[in-house]
Amino acid sequence: MQQPSKSALICHAFIFGIFLVTLSAPLISFAQENTLTRQHPIYKTIDDEQNRLHWDYWGVEGPEHWGMLTKEYMACETGGKQSPIDIQMQELSHHQETLEFLYNISELHEINNGHTVQISHKSGCRVDLNKRAYKLRQFHFHEPSEHHIDGKTFPMEMHLVHQDEAGHILVIAVMMEIGSEHPTLRTIWKWLPGQIGKETTVPMKGNLREILPRNTQHYSYSGSLTTPPCSEGVQWIVLTEPIKISEQSVKKFSAIIGHNARPVQPLGNRHIELN
Repeated sequence: MQQPSKSALICHAFIFGIFLVTLSAPLISFAQENTLTRQHPIYKTIDDEQNRLHWDYWGVEGPEHWGMLTKEYMACETGGKQSPIDIQMQELSHHQETLEFLYNISELHEINNGHTVQISHKSGCRVDLNKRAYKLRQFHFHEPSEHHIDGKTFPMEMHLVHQDEAGHILVIAVMMEIGSEHPTLRTIWKWLPGQIGKETTVPMKGNLREILPRNTQHYSYSGSLTTPPCSEGVQWIVLTEPIKISEQSVKKFSAIIGHNARPVQPLGNRHIELN
């Protein structure tokens, strides 16, 4: 059999090289796109760390086992100041502090991260607690509510996650009960992303302050993140007045995400203040 010439071998190698480049181009493009996606500001939040290892709300990766999944989640099992809690009226003490919402009209971005629908914004929104400024990083939802009030649960709960310049975390929890929801909240719900990892931009600019109750009376206590790694040192503010959400919206969220509420944790020797 006649051996192929050197020039023929070079030609074949060149053609094969072009084939490999063509085949790998979509893979390279996908990797680059994924990297760029992860660099989007919506991901630059304090809970990036929570998505490193898989966990869930049920089964062997559920809340009862979070502390056993990795040593980084041990606080979920051994921590003494965990959230959420059941806020009992007879355990309250009274304290005077100031809470001021300084939210602006903003473009909103939603993402389904597999555990909840998380929403970020582009403009500077913040709250001032006792004249200390905390910037809003993101807000998200739980169904049913994670906190209980005198043993009562609510259909849903919204968490507005803030952070000050020193890195201290402040989470404002808002209970959600069945009723006629605000048009802004209705629009947010219209664009809930059903696919995990899917990001959508809400085609409107909304002011979150319009969704929240005017009454800023609240409970406050020291707790933790309610998802792994359950880091403690989180300042919690739970508004006493709930907002409204339709039963249809609750069902839509549950169909997309499922139940995503961590069970209440022991209060221990902590104090709950009514402000």
